[in-house]
Formats: sequence, C-alpha cells, structure tokens
Amino acid sequence: MNICIVGAGIFGMAAALELRERGHEVSLFERGKIPNPKASSTDVSKVIRRTNYPNPIYVELVTRAAAKWHEWHNRTSRSIYFQHGTLIVSRDLEADHETHAGWETLNRMGKDVYELTASQVRERFPQFTVSDEDSLFFDPWAGYLRSGQALEDLAKLADEAGVTIRENAQVTAVEDTRSGARVRTETGWQNCDRVVVAAGPWVAELLPAMERVVRITRQQMAFFAPEDPTPFERGRFPVWMVFSPGNLWYGFPHLHEGFVKVAEDSKWDDADVDVSREPTDEFLAWAREFVARRIPSLSAAPLVGGRSCLYTNMADMADEEFVVDWARGYERVLIAGCGCGHGFKFGGAIGPVIADAVEDRENPLGDLFRIGNRFS
Repeated sequence: MNICIVGAGIFGMAAALELRERGHEVSLFERGKIPNPKASSTDVSKVIRRTNYPNPIYVELVTRAAAKWHEWHNRTSRSIYFQHGTLIVSRDLEADHETHAGWETLNRMGKDVYELTASQVRERFPQFTVSDEDSLFFDPWAGYLRSGQALEDLAKLADEAGVTIRENAQVTAVEDTRSGARVRTETGWQNCDRVVVAAGPWVAELLPAMERVVRITRQQMAFFAPEDPTPFERGRFPVWMVFSPGNLWYGFPHLHEGFVKVAEDSKWDDADVDVSREPTDEFLAWAREFVARRIPSLSAAPLVGGRSCLYTNMADMADEEFVVDWARGYERVLIAGCGCGHGFKFGGAIGPVIADAVEDRENPLGDLFRIGNRFS
C-alpha cells in the first residue's frame, strides 16, 4: 500500500519505520523540522518506566519497547537510551491510587522492583530529603530516553529505509476518496491508500470530531545547572518521581545538554496548540520551592530556563489509553495518538500496533486503543 503519515513525532515515526519494513510505500509529513520544537515528542528527555501501570498489557508493551530502543540506540548515535533506574517517593496516596495497583501488577509478574527504607535512600541517594513517612521504591530497570535526539536519529533510519520525509509540509486536510485517501498541503493534494493521523495536539484541526473528546494541557519543566554536576551524574543520581495528593514531580540526572531537568505532571493547565512553549515565572518559582524541600543540594544551582510541552489527553481524564483506530466517519483514515503524556516510552513497541491496525490485522496489544464506545 501507499501510506501517508501526518506527524513525525514518536507515533508517526515508529509507524513509518514499521510500515516501510513491511514493504509499504510511506510518505511522512511534518509541519516543521524534525524534531519539531513545538511537538509533544520533542524534548530533552522522557522517562521510560514500567511502574504505575495496573494493566499488564502496558508492562508487556514497554518491555518490548525497551528491547527496540536498545536496538535503535546501538544502530544510531548510541546516545538515546540510558538505563540507570528510577527512585519513586510517595506519601499520603489513596489506597486505590494507580501507583499501588502498579506495584501489585509488577509483583504478580515477578518484576524486580524493591522497597527501600528512608535510611537506605539517604545512604544511596543523599541528594534527596526523605522521611520515614514516605513510601520508597527503586526500579533498576527504568531509565530515560533523549527524545529529541531519538527523533533525529530515527528520521535518519527512516530516510535510509526509503521513507519519503517531507519536513515543513503542513497537512491542512485529510479525506477519503472513492478509491483510497488523500492529504492536502500547500503544494496540493497527494493521493494514497491509507492515511495515519499522528498529529498530536493538532489532531482536532484535521479531524474536527476529535475536538469533543480530547483535552490539551500544558506541562512545564525547569532546568537547573549545578556548578558541580558530579552528584547529579547518571549512576549517582537516578530518574525520580515524587508523588503526593494532587501532584507528581519528576526529574532526571544531569543531561547531555548541561542541566538537571525538573518537571511536574499534573494535568491542570488547559491550553491550545498556540500557547507559548516558554515556562511561566510562577512555575519556575514553584519548581525552585519543590527542589528546596526535596533536593536541597540542587536548590542553589542557577535556574537556566525551561520549556513547556503539550499533552494530548482524553477529555475524560480517567481514560489515559492511547487511540489507535479508524477515525469515525472515515474508512481509510487512522488516528494514532492521544499519548496522554506517557506515550513516548512506547515508541519502540507502538509501530507494530499501528501497522497492524492499518493492515486490518488482529493485535491483542492494540485492543485497549480501539475507539469502540469510548467516545459515545
């Protein structure tokens, strides 16, 4: 088949690589450069973890994704996947919180995640302030992905594989036709057999029916540049998450870009796709206050900036499943997106799920992501 993919974030890029490997002709359209600085997949780093997933399908998917990320890492710059573990700190969470359910799932599956005492954390990770009232876990399997670098590397693989990549080619419309489908850019229409819309927060611009069922939130991050980065280097300082009622802070070791990233994951700041990607002064002050409480050795570091990215969430915020299914009212237009802020890590495994949907193949790992009656 001849397939057009709209959006070169991780879902679109993974789909392009998989579909091309299966022998299809693939054209990949990106409204900007790759990686697009305004896209949700573009950032300096994303967590790859298997915690907080009560459904074992997600654990299976991220396990498969990790194997593929290792392969891509070794085939490209060898600078996209780092696996040094994650420290999880939580306090006062409800008994039914997904974090607790996720631990139970991992325990049933026999995964190597273990509990630490406060004294053990202080000895191993003295950068953190913890107390005996905190619940403390460590997952040595977890780590992080350099997302912007990853997309740049994967674009090279796609190009070498024969994917036609069209940067700075904004798609303004998609349509079914009598014999297939087509996409429109400023240069005109391009015909194809199938279209995959992996446009992230811009999905509703192309498929207006999605406007009712998606919610865009702005998520912000702050960058701290310690004068002595040694205590925050990989291996000494883990990827980490700190849960409390209503908040989830998380962060990374000292990154290649020369700073420590600190971010907050609560989806309370509604936005539209044109919102500024610069962080607000209020958020930066909030981040500094959090660091002073939980990572005091970082609090004296200069705050050298930050950025915002957009999450494409389901309007029902309790539904954080992705969407990989045919768009309502279309026969040959497939949606691949609604990453809900946790999609990037699955890039190594989502390509086959999308490709199977395009080819109308059964894939039990994709059943969660069918539209079904979720939008009714």
